[in-house]
Amino acid sequence: MNRLIQWFIDNPVAANLLMVVIIIGGIFSLPNMNKEVFPGVETNVIQVSVPYPGAGPSEVEEQIVQRVEEAVADLDGIEEIRSTARLGRASINIEAVNGFDAQRLLNDVKGRVDAIPTLPVDAERPIVTQALWRHEVISIGLYGDVDERALKVAGDKMRDELSLIKEISMVELQAVRDEEMSIELSEEALRHYNLSFEQVVGAIRGSSLNLPAGTIKTDTGDIQVQTRGQAYSANDFERIVVESRPDGSKLYVGDIAEVTDGFSDFELISRLNGKRAIYLELYITENPDVLSAAAAVRDYLDKVTPQLPQGIMVSVPRDMSVLFTGRMNLLLKNSFSGLLLVFVVLMLFLRPALAMWVCLGIVIAFMGTFWLLPYFGVSLNMVSLFAFLLVLGIVVDDAIIVGESVYSEQHKNVEGAVAAARGTKSISKPVLFAVISTMIFFAPMLSIPGGMGDMMYSIPVIVILALFFSLVESLLILPSHLSHMKPENPNPRFKFLGVLERWREKLADGMLHFSDSVYRPNLKKLLTHNGATIAFFAVAFGLSVATYMGGWLPKGFMPVVPSDFIRMSIVLPEGEAFQKVERVLLKVEATVEELKQDEDLLLANNQKPFVTYSQNWAYGTNIWLTLGLEPGENRDVAAPEVARRWRELIGPLPEAESLDISSTINKRGKGIRLRLTAADSEQMDAALQELKGVLARYPGVYDIKDSHTGARTEIELDLKAQAESLGLSLNEIARQVRQAFYGAEVQRIPRGNEDVKVMVRYPKAERRSLETLDDMRIRTADKREIALEAVADIEFVPGYTKIDRIDRKRSITVTADVLKGTSSPGAIVSEIMRKNMPEWKERYPGFKVSLDGDMKEESDFLSTAAKNFALALLVIYGLMSVAFRSYWQPMLILTAIPFGFMGAIIGHVIMGREVSMMSMLGFFACAGVVVNDNLVLLDRINTLREQGKDVLTAVLDAGRDRFRPIILTSLTTFIGLVPILAETSSQAKFLIPMVISLSFGVLFATVVTLVLVPSLYYVGERIRAKISGRPMLLASD
Repeated sequence: MNRLIQWFIDNPVAANLLMVVIIIGGIFSLPNMNKEVFPGVETNVIQVSVPYPGAGPSEVEEQIVQRVEEAVADLDGIEEIRSTARLGRASINIEAVNGFDAQRLLNDVKGRVDAIPTLPVDAERPIVTQALWRHEVISIGLYGDVDERALKVAGDKMRDELSLIKEISMVELQAVRDEEMSIELSEEALRHYNLSFEQVVGAIRGSSLNLPAGTIKTDTGDIQVQTRGQAYSANDFERIVVESRPDGSKLYVGDIAEVTDGFSDFELISRLNGKRAIYLELYITENPDVLSAAAAVRDYLDKVTPQLPQGIMVSVPRDMSVLFTGRMNLLLKNSFSGLLLVFVVLMLFLRPALAMWVCLGIVIAFMGTFWLLPYFGVSLNMVSLFAFLLVLGIVVDDAIIVGESVYSEQHKNVEGAVAAARGTKSISKPVLFAVISTMIFFAPMLSIPGGMGDMMYSIPVIVILALFFSLVESLLILPSHLSHMKPENPNPRFKFLGVLERWREKLADGMLHFSDSVYRPNLKKLLTHNGATIAFFAVAFGLSVATYMGGWLPKGFMPVVPSDFIRMSIVLPEGEAFQKVERVLLKVEATVEELKQDEDLLLANNQKPFVTYSQNWAYGTNIWLTLGLEPGENRDVAAPEVARRWRELIGPLPEAESLDISSTINKRGKGIRLRLTAADSEQMDAALQELKGVLARYPGVYDIKDSHTGARTEIELDLKAQAESLGLSLNEIARQVRQAFYGAEVQRIPRGNEDVKVMVRYPKAERRSLETLDDMRIRTADKREIALEAVADIEFVPGYTKIDRIDRKRSITVTADVLKGTSSPGAIVSEIMRKNMPEWKERYPGFKVSLDGDMKEESDFLSTAAKNFALALLVIYGLMSVAFRSYWQPMLILTAIPFGFMGAIIGHVIMGREVSMMSMLGFFACAGVVVNDNLVLLDRINTLREQGKDVLTAVLDAGRDRFRPIILTSLTTFIGLVPILAETSSQAKFLIPMVISLSFGVLFATVVTLVLVPSLYYVGERIRAKISGRPMLLASD
């Protein structure tokens, strides 16, 4: 290494060319990098969706879900199968083993599912796809006081045109109902004309069709023969003949039924700013560039908006390019602020020219990182940009150590290449191992499990690459530049520069004076009382651990970060009339206007508006409302405060079964979330009640719920004995009831990009009345009409809203909250599993309880993180043992790590933040940084010992010699992170716990390096001297 350093010092052209190559590589790579708001998450899930219109969850489970699960269960590469059976649809999610080829699994699943011969006739074709991560680009809202069809026509046209934009991969039209041709035939009409549904359906199918009838070969050529009778409009269907009578008269569909060219039969409300709305969601799936994609869409909207039908307006509730640009500018400003702060600190305690060359190393490290990032699959996004801010103060550490060492040589009147070579070579070993150790401690972050690992992947990649290039710059490029640095001019040309220079020299000399006249004498006193010194640090560390473990500091898996949106979810009881759902929605919508004008909130926001838009949905018995707020950096009133006031304005809502309002960027799950599985549903129900009872006995546990909540009532039909004598089977009765209430799908007619269903059924009023069952008639083959009650027993039975399954067993989720300050959710679950699980397994064979949600993610994270961190410690210890040829000194180097943890805990107390997963990641990062100062100090002690100095003198002189670089590296690391700590954007707040751990951990570990490590080294040498029987020489001073 020393030869390579010398070669670059002697060949400044090579050093400059290396610098230029790195910078040019970054410049050319930067424009071509993918640009997205959030990093993509690798998906390894195969989705199977099977629509089964009109079927209940139990039928969907039995006839579809179980058959699909059975078909794919033995395929290679499957980690878990999660299935859901709900009204009219089956959803099966097949998760691949990590690292398994998802495309191969997709092909295998598709082949197995397509080969299933026993799916119900009325079920639609299974859809098998791989879940792809979609990068949202922009959300477009079309709204206005117009009818539903006008909005849908405009939306369809806009969707088709937007799909042609090359930068856009996918366009989804949302909040629209499928078009449908409804032919409503009442029971009274069927009786009056002595008809059955089957006759009407057969007549329509026989008349409404286009059918090729072959070709006629003539002398002049072949002539195609076609029958063209396909009905396309309501008038066309009304003119279809149902029956021709002997007297020559005809019975038309229009005579017996009401034909409506409308929309599918489910209720939907969607409004934007109080008006009917539909939405177009635009995504990119590969090679995302949110800036160019959004610009292309904006150009399109500028051209199309004036051409929209009267009454239809366009709004863009979300534009990811605006968010990306705003955050990018903010981060660039903060990066510049951090760089400027680092430069000022270095300039004050070193010389300006040296500070400039050291800070240039940051630019070179960043450009090199930009150059290689595309090869590691990292894009420019919010997380990766924050990673650059995070590493800003770290990458400069090795350059500071090199620069300070060269500067010290120059102060000894050694100039030019000799000073550069001597200063760099003297610290090349600790710098090299310091950077390698930091890289190793960041490496475990590459293997964080789950989606969070994919989100955080860019941080360790950027840090490791930046550290690599900073090492190259500090050892190969920087010394060459410093070798040509001229001596300081004591009499600059301009007078004010002379004043600044004298002021700077006072600060620089002041630090040297402090290290020699204050630090060194006091360190000597502490070394003579090192027992008390070590005890003090041990007690301080014990207190920090007690603070963390004793519940004095709030803890959570994910940090709670206020969002720029407020989302409300309201659920009414299952089966509630949609008219009541609409009334509740109107009541809540009215409070939005009151909220906008709230005097207290406006006062807190300096009389500026804080709500940008309101977006509302209602479907079934569910209501969703979203309020868009001004970005956090432009808003003074906090999102939780707005949410609290909104809930107050709504007041009591007795109609709602549940109301949930969220104002955080990541909705935190329940404190306890358990997943129950069992082969037998009766055993599961019994075990479920026992588990809920056990949870309820723990103090502080409340709001215990399970996924069975909200079960619905079903009607069950059983065949009576006399039905068979009439030639009726249960299948025939079920088919006629389905035709009447759900409808018979006659055919599908093409219309634009959509196939429009043609449905024959009862009118809406009859379909929604239980009395219709009493009045319904079943038609036999000989055209007799028999009351439904005469051939079938009608019974009301409990049913399910949905049925969840995991790995081919029914699954129930149990959730509960735990009051803060009572018990730990993890401790409660561990005790329940230890005390009750053996008995439950014995009483309920096949029964299993496992962690789910945040609890499972936290358990997986802590398990993986502990293993990886322990492995990193072992690797670092091994490297240091070889480098220092000692088993003891690497342990001294690693002492900074627990005290980095102490600093992280104190930082969270000072900043008033809870300890979360991001805090732990920050601690891992801190571990890699804090050992560097210890390494530099011990290397200097060893060097002085090799020069013949006694233990005490070597320790004291090493502390004095390395005082300035240790202080400067710690100070620049902290100052480089200050801009993030001052950030107000929601994305920054998500990462701030990580920054707190790193910044405060580095600060407190610095004290450990300067005080505790010398004490431990001195004690260790005394013990070794006693063991060996050799006296330890002490200094005379």
